[in-house]
Amino acid sequence: MFNYYATSLQASDFYVQNLPLLPETESTIRMHAGYLPVCSKNDGELFFWHFANKFTGDKPRTIIWLNGGPGQSSLIGAWTEIGPFRFLDKNTIVTNNGSWHFYANLLFIDQPIGTGFSYVDRWMFIEELDVMAEHFLNFLDRYVEIFPELLEEDIYLAGESFGGQYIPYIAKAILEKRSLLKLRGLLIGDGWIDPISLYNSYLPYAIANNLVENNSILYTNIIRRVAICQDILSKHVHIFISECYSILDLIMNSGTIREQDVENTEDSCINAYDIRLSAKEPMCGMAGPSELEYVSAYLNRPDVMSSIHIDGKKSQWKDFTELVYNSFQAFNSKPSIHLLPNLLSKIPIVFYNGEYDFICNHLAAENMLDNMTWNGASGFDLGNGKVAPIYAWVVDGESVGSIRYARNLTYILFFNAGHMVPYNQARRSQAMLHQFIQLNLTYPNNQTIDNNHTKVNENTHRGLKYIISIVCIIIVVVISIIWFLAPKRRQPRQRQLVQYIRDNDNNDESGDPLIKPGE
Repeated sequence: MFNYYATSLQASDFYVQNLPLLPETESTIRMHAGYLPVCSKNDGELFFWHFANKFTGDKPRTIIWLNGGPGQSSLIGAWTEIGPFRFLDKNTIVTNNGSWHFYANLLFIDQPIGTGFSYVDRWMFIEELDVMAEHFLNFLDRYVEIFPELLEEDIYLAGESFGGQYIPYIAKAILEKRSLLKLRGLLIGDGWIDPISLYNSYLPYAIANNLVENNSILYTNIIRRVAICQDILSKHVHIFISECYSILDLIMNSGTIREQDVENTEDSCINAYDIRLSAKEPMCGMAGPSELEYVSAYLNRPDVMSSIHIDGKKSQWKDFTELVYNSFQAFNSKPSIHLLPNLLSKIPIVFYNGEYDFICNHLAAENMLDNMTWNGASGFDLGNGKVAPIYAWVVDGESVGSIRYARNLTYILFFNAGHMVPYNQARRSQAMLHQFIQLNLTYPNNQTIDNNHTKVNENTHRGLKYIISIVCIIIVVVISIIWFLAPKRRQPRQRQLVQYIRDNDNNDESGDPLIKPGE
């Protein structure tokens, strides 16, 4: 694993300084970023961005995050989902109180080569998942040479969408070829994992969510495409099948748009990432968070690029690189669902889905898990005629989804979330992470988090209450002394009139004043 290219570099060469617009309270966050080579015949380098954990946890952990695509930059995850910061507007960065970096380091990697800030020489993009995994191992080899502390940390691979293909392949490669790395588990959100379950889910999901009317002309047209798709799937299964993907296209472009306050025009379509929202062609399946506009402007600033050591190796950051997508056909790669049973025999996996995601919807995920066999049983069968129950998933005292467990596998359905669950439900996704990694919040150096996610230290609160009590007592004593010493003048008693004025800004929904006599 020795590499002459990387050993001349040190961690200090990647240290991020003077990153503009950071909140004052977060200016001390430790970050490293830059390029490391994959060292293959398709010469190229992967870009990474590392954020150190905010609080000291019970043990060192690193979450490696990957977005999907293929061709989606993982910096989408860093700046709109699980990273330390979010954008309010193009000039304002705020703290993300649902960030996953509270008790774990975060490592975002733009991959495969050519994605985001990563680049490829000679336009030789990769095409298959096994090559992607080998590149990733090569990257980790170089990374560990510069940051050897990763070898002492529990590692979790996490990501979403086509990350459902990347993550199992990378996990398999690490477990088989890099045993020094302590891979402890996987988190896959709204994953593109099983093509059969996904392609078969589009029409049932559309009907269940009133995007398509049963027995309508559109329904009949979709049925024809479903028949063609199923005929192809009966002969061979590839990760991408254009004839099957056309089912989704037809529903997106011709289905009923749920968003009521949008101006419906001929180019309006369903947002496949969140059916509550609309989109405009040709972005029906790629309409991400609106904040991406601010992220893109920020990452393409010369001072930002200098701070994160881009150094002219790539002239522009894009959230999606179409050339990577078009090249990465994975025609000879078997879908990652075939890797899951073996992985589940070694490490735990969490699958989570947002209820309003269409493109990688929860019906597909549930059907996939119900029909998959792992660790000696099928689906959520517990044996002896028992099936794993579906529990309400409760966060901060509120039921926010459903959860199910069986034999090293956890499945969570998030309410009120689309394709990018941490974007919609940051705090809840953070709670999921903390549960999965079995974070011990009773560890002496830990600080706890309240429902609003602010930093809370019980000792500080106790001390603050004590100080406030003393101050109140002093104030009462001083006022009493002043009153006692002040000359008294007898005043005639007057009748006091209390008038309640109706103010629309202070009314409850019934129209009655919020402040009422006797309250």
